Amino acid sequence: MSDSKTVRPPTDQEHQALEAMTREAVGRVAMRAQMILLSARGYSAPAIAEIQDIAKVTVYKWIDRFDEHGPEGLYDQDREGRPRKLGPDAEAELERVLEGPPTEEGYDASRWTAPRLARHLEREFGTEVHPDTVRRALQRLEYSWKRPRRVLPKPPGWEKRLEQIDRRIEEASPETTVLFEDETELRRRTTCCPPPLRRAWMPVGEQRPVSVPDQNGKFFLYGALDVESGEVITEAHPKGKTCYMEAFLKTVLAEITGPILLIWDRASWHVSGAIQDLIEAHGRLEVMLLPSRTPEANPVEDLWRLLKNRVAANLEQSLDALEAACERFFEQLSPEEALRKAGLTAS
Repeated sequence: MSDSKTVRPPTDQEHQALEAMTREAVGRVAMRAQMILLSARGYSAPAIAEIQDIAKVTVYKWIDRFDEHGPEGLYDQDREGRPRKLGPDAEAELERVLEGPPTEEGYDASRWTAPRLARHLEREFGTEVHPDTVRRALQRLEYSWKRPRRVLPKPPGWEKRLEQIDRRIEEASPETTVLFEDETELRRRTTCCPPPLRRAWMPVGEQRPVSVPDQNGKFFLYGALDVESGEVITEAHPKGKTCYMEAFLKTVLAEITGPILLIWDRASWHVSGAIQDLIEAHGRLEVMLLPSRTPEANPVEDLWRLLKNRVAANLEQSLDALEAACERFFEQLSPEEALRKAGLTAS
C-alpha cells in the first residue's frame, strides 16, 4: 500500500462531526477522528502513525473505514452476527425524549447525555446499552452534540407579525429588491476580558502562544442581504448610531435602483426620527420591523456567525486588519454561498 494514501476530502458536515468527536468521543474514537483530520490536511500515514504512536496499518484501516462509512465508521462496530441493540422502538424513544429536557422524564438533570440516554433506554426497555451504541444511533438519526443557544421569551403576536412579513415578501413586485439588514459588533478584547481560545494545529508537545492586545477596540459592521440575488452590502462604522445608520442607508440607496422592501429589527437607530425622515424622503423605500427578540428571523445573523467563525476568531489582528479582513470576507463570499449560509436556499 502506498504511503502517499490519504483520506477522501470530508464534507463540511463530516468535518464538523470529526471536530466534535475529537472533543467529545471516548479516547480511542477521538484519536481516530484526529487521524482522519490529519490525513485530510495531507499528513501521510507514516507521519500520523508516528504522531499517534500506532502502526501504519491501523491508520490505513481507519482511513478506509472513513472513506466508506464517514464519521460513523470510526466507532467500534458490534460483533458480526449480533443484531443491532437499538431497534426502531428504541430509536423512536430517543427522538421522543430529545424533544424535551430530562426533567420531563423524571430525571434531575438539565440535558440529555449519552450515558443518561442509555440508562433511560435500560429503564424503558430492560436492555443494557452502552453509551457508544447510543451515540452511533444518534448519528444515524442525524443528531449532533453541540451547545444549545439561549433565547428570550417571544412577545405576544410575534408569529402573526412574521406571517405578515412573509406575505409582504411574496407580494413584492419583480422590480422590488427585498433586503434584510442588521449590524454586528466586532471587538478586540484586552487581557482584562480576553476572548475565548480556540483550538488550532500545532506540534505535539508544544503550546503556541497567542498575543492578546493591551488596548480594547471595536467597530460595528452594517450589512444588508438581497434575498433574491444573494448580494451583500456591508459598511463599517465606529458604533451603532443613527448618523451611521443614515450613512449606510444612503449607500444602499445609491447601489440599488427601484423600490426596496427593507426588513430589520427594532434597534433604536432603526426607529429614530432622523431615520423615519430619511425613509419618508425616499418614496421607493418601504420598511417592515421584525418582532422584538426574534434574531433567528433575520438571515443576516447567520452571515455574522459565519464571519466571526472564519475571520473574527483570529486573535492576533489589529483592529484595522480585522476590519479589512471582514471586507475581504464579503468580497469573496459568493451570492450562492451567502444565500445557502443564510438558510435561504437548500444546501
